[in-house]
Amino acid sequence: MVPFYDMHNHSNDPKKLNTISWKPEKEGEDFTLHAIRDIVPGEQILISYNRCHGCWFDTKYKDCETRSFGGTDHLFNQFGFVEDYPQFWILPQFEDNGKLFDEVLFCLDRHDDDDDDDEDQLVVRRFGENRSHEPDEIPVEENLIWLREHVMRLQELEGTLKNDGELKKSMPSYEWETSWQYHTALVTAMSTAIDAAKEAAEDMFGSQD
Repeated sequence: MVPFYDMHNHSNDPKKLNTISWKPEKEGEDFTLHAIRDIVPGEQILISYNRCHGCWFDTKYKDCETRSFGGTDHLFNQFGFVEDYPQFWILPQFEDNGKLFDEVLFCLDRHDDDDDDDEDQLVVRRFGENRSHEPDEIPVEENLIWLREHVMRLQELEGTLKNDGELKKSMPSYEWETSWQYHTALVTAMSTAIDAAKEAAEDMFGSQD
């Protein structure tokens, strides 16, 4: 634990984030935290727990000198919460023998148009990370088949487990609710990525219909 530093909540929203931090590489070195804009009295100080993740809003990765670069899944596993948008998803695709076949990486964010009807719409900002060549990162058909299979599996899992009263009683209410929040976020992310990949392929190669 790091006093004061560990009191701050997380955000990667460039409209909310108001500090930049550096974690030390070696024990005994300093943690550094400084403001990136004026912070008004009473405003919550926010830090990024995974700055330099793949959809960091500075596409040149300016000042990204940190080891904190995990995705939305890492934040859930490490800290137990589902981050707000933007989210960076790293989905490892394994073969039946357990060997890593590929990874599907993408940045999921809210639609930023002024139209109120679009405020809840989600978009894939890009596939891959900011430093990669995006056309090489767009999921191909094998990736899409895998994504569809796992969306169906997760939906079936929800239908089986969410109504399991005994399982629910065995878990603290916060863990139960947060687990299903992550489940919803994961299904939403994968479904959005499927649609976005199809649109990106059509834009690049034309419709196959």
